[in-house]
Amino acid sequence: MDRDTFSRLVKDELARVTVKGRSPAFWEAAALRKLLSSKHSGSGESVISADPYLIRRLYYLIKQSSGLTPSFRPKPKGKDGRIQGSKLVTSTVVPSTEKPAVGLLSRNATCRRAFIRGSFLARGSISSPSRSHHLEIALPARKDALLLQSLLRKENLKAGLVQRRSSWVVYLKDSDEICELLKLMGATSAVFEYENIRARKSLRNSVQRIVNMDDANVSRAVEAGLRQIEDIRLIDEERGLSRLPPALKELARLRLENPEASMEDLGLMMSPPISKSAVNHRFRRLAQIASDIRANKQKARG
Repeated sequence: MDRDTFSRLVKDELARVTVKGRSPAFWEAAALRKLLSSKHSGSGESVISADPYLIRRLYYLIKQSSGLTPSFRPKPKGKDGRIQGSKLVTSTVVPSTEKPAVGLLSRNATCRRAFIRGSFLARGSISSPSRSHHLEIALPARKDALLLQSLLRKENLKAGLVQRRSSWVVYLKDSDEICELLKLMGATSAVFEYENIRARKSLRNSVQRIVNMDDANVSRAVEAGLRQIEDIRLIDEERGLSRLPPALKELARLRLENPEASMEDLGLMMSPPISKSAVNHRFRRLAQIASDIRANKQKARG
């Protein structure tokens, strides 16, 4: 999966996040409107984007925050006959990101995260973890970049800042911090995908480095480990690992902390150590719990 594909996966999810409350919707809209192409006229402000999902998102946010209904129409066709993008016309005011508004964003986590989400939707990109760990938001002005960097640091994320040609780029390179930011913005499915790709890469590299197996055996070992990690994350998300019996809880924790470890290695890490067969048996119990959760969720959906 390349950079553009993974970025679009994340943005598609973020563009569907439900916003509760007028203030968070207001601040996400503020970021989008500030960073997308816009112009003012007698009829109000026009916001233009070649990405229809961004215009739809802004339409939703403005309605949520103000109760007003902007007009929405495609831009005129270009020379090739294709629609160039979409335009949203609204008379609402773009909020200021100067003080004291900045102080509000610093104090209010929900509004701060909404503003960060809007900034990423408008100007962000993320590399697939199969290639590298890199997330960035390229901004046109240094003051906007400094504001965003300070908001990310409020979330304990060590965001860097660099000038690249005419843009100021706020970036993260630590994989754990990238996952944390995705969670804060509301991209929970993308977090699972990111961690699965990361785990797959780690497992494959480790298994190939440590064990002299043929490719088929490597793939089987990797897939088994990924299934275990996926089951454990599902259990943690739906019920919490703390509710597992102690023996299963310890094994689940060890697998998450050591995605590359073999069954034998995991058995030796247990306290007291257990056999490979016992490890297999406990993973089957975890798999059954995860299977029951999936079945119940499917049943609930009808």
